[in-house]
Amino acid sequence: MSMMVRIMSLLPFATGSLCLLLVLVSFFGFASGTIEDEIPALPCVGPQEECATGMSESDLDVPSAFLLLDVHLDISMELDEAAWIGIVDSKFAITCPPGDTGLTNCTYTDYTFMAGGPSHEGTISHDLEPGSIRFVTGGDEGAVDLQDNTVTTEWSVHLATWVEAILALTGIGLCASGMHMAFPMVAKARKD
Repeated sequence: MSMMVRIMSLLPFATGSLCLLLVLVSFFGFASGTIEDEIPALPCVGPQEECATGMSESDLDVPSAFLLLDVHLDISMELDEAAWIGIVDSKFAITCPPGDTGLTNCTYTDYTFMAGGPSHEGTISHDLEPGSIRFVTGGDEGAVDLQDNTVTTEWSVHLATWVEAILALTGIGLCASGMHMAFPMVAKARKD
C-alpha cells in the first residue's frame, strides 16, 4: 500500500511543478516581438486644434480572455518631432469615421486618449485590456510635409499578476501535498 501511495503522489507533485514552471516562464514572457509599420506623418500648417487626424481603418479587438494576460505595448515613431500617435476607444470610429485614405474630419480635441496623443513625447507604453481600440495619428503644429513615418511596436505577453499568484500558491500546495503523500514525516512524528 505504501508503494502505491508513493506512486500516486507523483500526480499532485507533477501538476504542482507544472504550475510553478508556468509562473517561471511567465516572468520572462511567453512571447514578444517587434512590428514595424509605415504610416504617413500628416502635415499641420495651422494651430494644432484645427489639424485633421488619421485613424486606423479597423478595430483592434482585444478578447475577454486577455484578463488572464498582461499584454504590453511600447510604440515609438521615427518622426516623433513632426507627428504623434495615440490609442483611443473604437467608439470614436462612429463619430469620426476614417475615409478611404484614413483621414477623418476630426481634430485631436474630439478624442479621449487611452495612451499617447499630441501632448505625449517619446515612447508610448500601454497595457491591452479587453475591448476594441483604434490608433489615431496627426501632425505636430508646424509640420508642413506629408512624410512616410515608421512606427515600431514592441510587444510582450505575460500572465496577469493575479494569475501568477494563484498558480504559484496552487503549485506550492500541490508539491507539498505530493511530498507529504510520498514521505509522511509529520504523521510519523505525531505517533512518536
